[in-house]
Amino acid sequence: MFNAKIIDELHVLRKNYLDGSVPCGFQRTLIIGTEGYIPINGGKVGVATICIEEDAARKIREEQSTVYYRVDRLGIPLVEVVTAPEIKNPEELLKVAYRIGMLLRATGKVKRGLGTIRQDLNVSIEGGERVEIKGVQKLDWIPKLAENEVLRQLALIDIKNQLLNRGVKETDFSKDFKNVSQVFASTKCNIIKNRKANEIVLAVKLPKFAGLLSKEIQPGKSFGKEIAEKVMIITGLKGIIHSDENLSKYNISAEENSQIRNLLALGEIDAYAIVIGDADMAEKALETVVDRAKGALKGVMRETRRALENGNSEFLRELHGGARLYPDTDTPPLVIEKERVAAISKRLPEYPWVAQKRLAEKYKINEEFVEELMASGKMELFMGIVEKYKIDPTIVVVTLLQTMKSLEREGFQTDNISEEKIKDVFKFISEGKIAKEALENILQELAKSPSISVSDALKELGLETITVEKLEKIIDEVLYESRDFIEKSGDRAFSPMMGKVMEKVRGKIDGKIVAEVLRKKIAKILEGKQ
Repeated sequence: MFNAKIIDELHVLRKNYLDGSVPCGFQRTLIIGTEGYIPINGGKVGVATICIEEDAARKIREEQSTVYYRVDRLGIPLVEVVTAPEIKNPEELLKVAYRIGMLLRATGKVKRGLGTIRQDLNVSIEGGERVEIKGVQKLDWIPKLAENEVLRQLALIDIKNQLLNRGVKETDFSKDFKNVSQVFASTKCNIIKNRKANEIVLAVKLPKFAGLLSKEIQPGKSFGKEIAEKVMIITGLKGIIHSDENLSKYNISAEENSQIRNLLALGEIDAYAIVIGDADMAEKALETVVDRAKGALKGVMRETRRALENGNSEFLRELHGGARLYPDTDTPPLVIEKERVAAISKRLPEYPWVAQKRLAEKYKINEEFVEELMASGKMELFMGIVEKYKIDPTIVVVTLLQTMKSLEREGFQTDNISEEKIKDVFKFISEGKIAKEALENILQELAKSPSISVSDALKELGLETITVEKLEKIIDEVLYESRDFIEKSGDRAFSPMMGKVMEKVRGKIDGKIVAEVLRKKIAKILEGKQ
């Protein structure tokens, strides 16, 4: 379905994973297709490779130097689709990711739900480097993540140029760390004052870095903050304090700042960073700071970063290369027979974007509605209700998409409303037992508990249907009380009277029937007046 060349002999490869997420130390991967493409915007975006691989364990928390994993998804087969570097902007990136998801779902061979389809974005700009952003679970995050990574790379290139203009060279950096604990012997800085007995305050010079650590590289994030995040990931320490910050917020005095600068022999445009921790971990932290500061001379560093919900990202690990792939000698090659490929080719599902147009025309609804039904997995439910119960497609699609979303925003537990219950609601409507005007109230009631049936909801709401005979009696009562008003207002009396009648019968009988009966009765009153 990705128009790829299918490899006829699959070889299992191993990919090293040394972070603990794969207990055996490697992940098994098979390349199954190459040189494919996805049609998009009248053109094509290439698909470089399609792989099958096994999932890793899921990290759930970190406590100092200990990482905890869940192994419930360890070994689950994944399909990995890697696009060629041909996507030009964040909007196209979103469309491609969405189209890949639609295509995968159309096969009926993949799991659904949050986390089952995950996007890793690879972003680079001219003068920058490829940076991988992992763990993008929601499509609407994609444009902002891409935009903010572009901003980040532009800012890092600017920092590089400023350092080069200042004449900074790699040989200017030193790992000559200074223990400055004595400077803070009587400090008011709580972070330093409350450190453990075995912890020291270690400082390092960052040559000609003044003003660059505070430079914003992503919205609300400075270069110094990015370095601090890398320190936290690698060492588990809480981060760094640097000289570009407003040191008074830490209660570090001007005198303490001056003493550190003197101990490090700093010039006017030099900066410094300090860390707090035991001697070994503090040294490792400052080594990370120096390496990252030295890396700023190259501009953008190739690395893997974790997606954040606000559209920014943070350091995860150095970017691995293809060299970590090697053959798995425990598994023989797998031959893919041509007959098998041919048989599968004959029963491929319809492309979602083709089906989208066809279904929009068939049911006389907007293509956007069809697209949303497909994306949410509700297309089959929609078609089943419309075909079986002959309900107006617009009512069904509005209920499944807009009404359900509205209930979620209002705090209702829509997970309690199963597809079977939704079908029952529309079945009752088709049988005349429920008026469509009562739909939202019934769904609200069903959302209260998974054990509530549609019949229970009707009883609770007092929405047992009424007959046309009973409706006529109710309308007669309402019109009797307003006869003078009707005679004075003529046909304009219909809307106010309709409102009064609906207050008494809403949800118990179809509004069209109410309007029909009401018009006839108002007409009779006006005929009598004439």
